[in-house]
Amino acid sequence: MSTPQIERPPEKWIRAFRPGMVGRDRIRDLLKDGFSLVICCKDCPRMVEWTPPELADRFAGKVDLPLIELIPRLTCAGESGCGSPEIAVFPNFWPGDWRWREDAAAT
Repeated sequence: MSTPQIERPPEKWIRAFRPGMVGRDRIRDLLKDGFSLVICCKDCPRMVEWTPPELADRFAGKVDLPLIELIPRLTCAGESGCGSPEIAVFPNFWPGDWRWREDAAAT
C-alpha cells in the first residue's frame, strides 16, 4: 500500500529541534503507536520517512533503543544527501495498515 507523500515540517520547527525534545521515547513507542519517524536535514531540503514496517525491520531486536541515542548517529547521507550531521526528527502518524506484534518482534 502506498502512503500519501508527507510534507516537510515548517522550517521554524526544524530549526528549533533539539535532541532532548524526544524525551524518553524509544523505537518501541513509535511501533506501538503506529508512528513513522520523519528525519529532516537542517542544512538542505532532504527529508526521509521511516514507516513503522521499515522501523520494525531496521531495528529488529533493538526496539528499546531510545531516540535520543539514535539521533547522533543520523546524517544526511546517501546519493542526494549533503552529509550534514544536523538532523531533526519528528514522529508522524502513519495511515498505512499497521499493527505491531511485539511478541513477533521478540522471535
